[in-house]
Amino acid sequence: MNGMGQPFSFFFDERLEVTRPLLHVEYESMPTEVRHQFELKCQQICATIPEKLKEWERRYLERFEALNQAEDEAEFDRLWEEMDRISSRIADLNLLYLHIEGKNLGANVFA
Repeated sequence: MNGMGQPFSFFFDERLEVTRPLLHVEYESMPTEVRHQFELKCQQICATIPEKLKEWERRYLERFEALNQAEDEAEFDRLWEEMDRISSRIADLNLLYLHIEGKNLGANVFA
């Protein structure tokens, strides 16, 4: 357990802009009621991920559209690097969702 004796905690991931769970003990070692509390909070987190993914995808598409307007190579490279960082966030959010929920997001998330 952590120093406060809690079997789990949650922290805000500034990079992904979502709250993430953090287990301090093996999941199976938690009492049933504590597991239910943990699972409820995880479900609340999962409910925010599809909308956050849509937001990151909008940001990505804005940069992609801006590539057509890039005036020089430096601006093009900057936009490309931003798109790369956004893609990494999208992938990490999908992995977080998969880790918590145990399944992939539906294909219509980005619609």
